[in-house]
Amino acid sequence: MVAVSALLAGALAQRWLSVAATDWQGPESVFPDMSGRPVRLSDEHSEVLLLNFWASWCEPCREEMPVLDELQAEFGPRGLKVVGLALEDRAAVAAFLRRLPVGYRILVGERGGDALAARLGDAGGGLPFTVAFDIRGQVLATFLGSQTRDGFLAVIGPRLLSPR
Repeated sequence: MVAVSALLAGALAQRWLSVAATDWQGPESVFPDMSGRPVRLSDEHSEVLLLNFWASWCEPCREEMPVLDELQAEFGPRGLKVVGLALEDRAAVAAFLRRLPVGYRILVGERGGDALAARLGDAGGGLPFTVAFDIRGQVLATFLGSQTRDGFLAVIGPRLLSPR
């Protein structure tokens, strides 16, 4: 009984410490990356996290991906992290990414991605849908439809770290 209590106390302390270290208040969802490894969204936190819901069959999504790729390349050093959550199966995503590779992390959300998008404000299921989170997981803004660089930067720019 003492061993079980100690184990439970240790697990609770570890959970409390990991949450307290980041104060993440955003979604705790887990999705596989392109290699099948599970990735917890709270582990992807940064000064600003852009979580982009997309699909390879979505023309506006395909138009927006180079914008997100450029933002990640340019502003990654200043605390931006872009994560794409594909709302289809891994095989379709892999085939698409061979034709249009991107430099940001892609997760596969065929199971639960659409439900997460709805919880975050995309009740109609429109794509692309992007959510900007601050470092604590608070929603800064949501974007429905393809966005421009300036559209994203108007919201996320003030939250990024100063250039070095």
